[in-house]
Amino acid sequence: MIYTSEPVCVVHRQEGRREGTVPVSCERAYPQSNFRRWLAWALLACSLAVVLYVRLRLLNVPLERDEGEYAYAGQLIIGGLPPYKLAYNMKMPGIYLAYAGIMAVFGQTAAGIHLGLLLVHLASLAALFVITKRLFGLSAAAVATSAYALMTLSPAFLGLAAHATHFVVLPELLGIWLLLRFESARHWRGCFASGCFFGLAFLMKQHAAFLCGFGALYVAWLCVREELSAPSSSVTARRTLSVALRPMSFLVGAVLPFLAICMWLKIAGVFPQFWFWTVSYARQYVSVFTPAQGLRNALYTFGEILFVAPFLWMIAAFGLRLLCVAQLALQRRVFLAGFLGFSVLAVCPGYFFRPHYFILLLPAVCFLIALAVWWSEVWIAKEKRQPWLRHLALMFGLLACAESLCVYHDVLFTLSPTDVCRRVYKGRPFPESLDIARYIASNTRPNERIAVVGSEPEIYFYTHRVSSTGYIYMYPLMEPQPFANDMQAQMIREIEQNPPAYLVFTFVPNSWLMRPTSNRRVLDWVQRYVDENMQLVGLIQYRDSKTIGMAWGNQAATPPLRSTSYTAIYRRVDQP
Repeated sequence: MIYTSEPVCVVHRQEGRREGTVPVSCERAYPQSNFRRWLAWALLACSLAVVLYVRLRLLNVPLERDEGEYAYAGQLIIGGLPPYKLAYNMKMPGIYLAYAGIMAVFGQTAAGIHLGLLLVHLASLAALFVITKRLFGLSAAAVATSAYALMTLSPAFLGLAAHATHFVVLPELLGIWLLLRFESARHWRGCFASGCFFGLAFLMKQHAAFLCGFGALYVAWLCVREELSAPSSSVTARRTLSVALRPMSFLVGAVLPFLAICMWLKIAGVFPQFWFWTVSYARQYVSVFTPAQGLRNALYTFGEILFVAPFLWMIAAFGLRLLCVAQLALQRRVFLAGFLGFSVLAVCPGYFFRPHYFILLLPAVCFLIALAVWWSEVWIAKEKRQPWLRHLALMFGLLACAESLCVYHDVLFTLSPTDVCRRVYKGRPFPESLDIARYIASNTRPNERIAVVGSEPEIYFYTHRVSSTGYIYMYPLMEPQPFANDMQAQMIREIEQNPPAYLVFTFVPNSWLMRPTSNRRVLDWVQRYVDENMQLVGLIQYRDSKTIGMAWGNQAATPPLRSTSYTAIYRRVDQP
């Protein structure tokens, strides 16, 4: 047996086939014992069992704000209303369509949404496993896939929620799988299909634009390298045109989903709103933080995610070192380094570094973990160490995956869905939104509108009621950006033109994120508006991330206001 220390891509010739770069199967580079294969499959099966148990157990976790936004927009789409008509935000419409599809199949409930997330997550795991097995073999693929499966369960990543980042990873991995197939087939159709998947990832979240850039540059690099290495006698204008067609087809595929969405929104009559929120306002949104503030955000968030799985991050750090110093084939080094670099960039826009943004980095991190496991097994085999030592890398990977479950074991295996929500989202009234929605839904007709003055769009979704205003978040109104004052004026105008049957005023710090320089016009207005037109029928008070009082109906006017954090529910006085 000949051993190699590289996950190489070698050039070889075969009868009847064009010369090309074909990835060598890593499992052929060193002997795989039956025990190690069994251990790899056992690790993968146990990880999947944990994922299924935890996510099915927590299907009914109350929706958080982002989920509420996506669910409400998806609900409107199911009802025939396009995005950006009655729900304004800078998110791309792909995630709204994904939610609409999930809810059309599994129902318009939190459990249905989380069940859809589970299926998307399982598909992502399958794609990651196929890719890492192709690159690094079975053992490395089992560790890398298990690492992704278990780390994305962690509240440190907010991984239990159906964030858009989960929906970016699936088409991104499918695009990467097609890129790896393109390495051997070198046909423009593979480039086009890969570009389409990367384009779909962009429709889920703008951050995926960096991943699209990676795919385009990697295809271009492969084509340029092929041209430079080709014999001069074979270089013709026709061949050069054929090679140039491949990166062009990738770009066409990447842009096509976006153009299709633009055409749909243009026909629906909401393209100006779409462009304003996803381009004009988004440009201002990402300029809120300075690089120094962003560095503090990054260090804080990364410290949290490092704490929950230190051993897995140690393996990834070893893989990064190998990427820099080990003797790897140039093509594989460019792929891994390029994907890692662009994945880091995908986390950075706006310097917010929110926990779920780091899910975009995890596939690249898992490739590094796979590289570390693969290289360790090959090195031990090459050095002809004791046979039992060949299982060491896989065993350490298994322990690292198990260790990642320890920090939040109570969240994953013990607490009820409501308590999990309170534990993960301290100080945010997500469980209470269910009580508010039940009260409003039971006291309004389906065609009546409501208004939520606060950033709690999940209330709209739970009540199945249409909003009086498209401003489902208060954050843009409080940000130091040039559109804030006009946004406040538009929100006030929309509520006055579409009087709500019920108005929910949530005065919780994390529902507003007010700054010292924020214009508080809307706060003054809402106080006058409810005094003149509304009657208090519900009051929920919070202190230290806990609900300290809840009153409904006539009792809502009697309790004293004991906290500066509260949610007040008002009914229009002319309501029956």
